[in-house]
Amino acid sequence: MNKIKKLWVENRVLFVLFVIILVCLLLIMGVFLKYFFGASSSSYGDRLDGIQEVEVTDELKNNFLTSIREDDLIQEATLNTKGKIIYISLTFKDGVSLVEAQSKAQASLQFFEEKYLNFYDFQYTLKGNKTENSEGFIIMGARNVNGTKLSWNNNTEVAKNEE
Repeated sequence: MNKIKKLWVENRVLFVLFVIILVCLLLIMGVFLKYFFGASSSSYGDRLDGIQEVEVTDELKNNFLTSIREDDLIQEATLNTKGKIIYISLTFKDGVSLVEAQSKAQASLQFFEEKYLNFYDFQYTLKGNKTENSEGFIIMGARNVNGTKLSWNNNTEVAKNEE
């Protein structure tokens, strides 16, 4: 007992500092684990809050695809959702110009109600085959929640230097 008492008297400052450091390390580890390995089971975290009120149903998808496929210029159409993004792919028949395809895509946004336009981002992929009369195209466009119209990527071909 005297040995323990002597050890305490000689090293009490070190023991107190050691305990303080140990408590601080435990707190830091707790915060670290909570921050990086939180309790959220969704890979989106809380970014999808409220999606149940404006969920894209199978009925909405089918109605959109049915109405868009009735267009004479469109050969194939698909609609997929992932998180808060609606992916729409449109394949056009031969002879359709890029400008016509872009206007059809812009017009297809009118099919969606305002609540969908204010909640979801839209990603478009437009494809047209090369024919004798047209050059063909593959172009992507996007409309975010704050946007009013689609923005298209730069579809300009890069000229190769031949040396």
